[in-house]
Amino acid sequence: MKASGTAGDVAPGSCGQGAIGTGVVPDPDQRNLRKAVLIMLLGIALFSVLNGVVKDQAARFPVNQIVFFRNAFALPPLILVLVMTGSLHRLRTRKMPRHLAHALTMTAMLMLSFTGFRLIPLAEATVISFVRPLVVILLAAPLLGEKVSLLSWLTVLAGFAGVLVVVQPGGGGLAQGGALFSLAAAFIGGINMLQLRALSMTDHTAGVAVWFLALSSLMLLPTLFFSWESPSDADLTGLIGMGLASGLCQYLIMRPLAYAGAAALAPVQYTGLLWSIAIGWLCFGDAPTADVLLGSAMVVGATMLVLRGGRPG
Repeated sequence: MKASGTAGDVAPGSCGQGAIGTGVVPDPDQRNLRKAVLIMLLGIALFSVLNGVVKDQAARFPVNQIVFFRNAFALPPLILVLVMTGSLHRLRTRKMPRHLAHALTMTAMLMLSFTGFRLIPLAEATVISFVRPLVVILLAAPLLGEKVSLLSWLTVLAGFAGVLVVVQPGGGGLAQGGALFSLAAAFIGGINMLQLRALSMTDHTAGVAVWFLALSSLMLLPTLFFSWESPSDADLTGLIGMGLASGLCQYLIMRPLAYAGAAALAPVQYTGLLWSIAIGWLCFGDAPTADVLLGSAMVVGATMLVLRGGRPG
């Protein structure tokens, strides 16, 4: 799998989408790796904090309600940026059925991910989310007919072995069901990355992001009538603020790709694991275990090998 061929390759966990191309970000005619890394670091740090907010909100509100607020209120900041940069034309598309399919899988991934956040420590959920590129390797051969090298298969096995170290089958996360939700989210996330790869061939990635947020919000709106939990004024402010901040963070994750390639920025996404460990420990009392640290190193190492050299054909 090419590290620079899809819009989702740089996505930090379940927090948002990466983006390759132009529109919300300027044309990549002036590369500045240091600037790109600093912006990406800020975006991932803020997204990690938002994951902690989601974990807290998931204890009080249905997951579909949280995802709705996240997506619906992430739209205004992104659209504002498109207006300010004269890039509304980036929303044009002739592939609406593909956008609908992408919105469906991305929404499912977020709901499963956020359910995982509620049930297991943030660090464990984040580690599991990092196997999405490995899932793409698994799916590339049967779905796309791509040639997958022996090294790629070995990295996939090593990555999933790392996940097994983290979740400890027979106990812990799997026994509680939380890891199963996160694993399901990672699998669907791999499918979503393949969808993004196809969409990026015809549509601008800024448009892909906006169409996902809009379509997902419309899909979730009817479900609120069956599971709505009335928030207090403070909680409502928090839900709306979380959505607005998600839109800002989405922009911060997209903008660095104007200055550096996705492959160069890929290692930066793993700083999200450090933030997840710190936030989980300080805010929720989830101290990282030796198994989590060892499994994290295995998953990160395997995924980095895929992104750097162990790609299909």
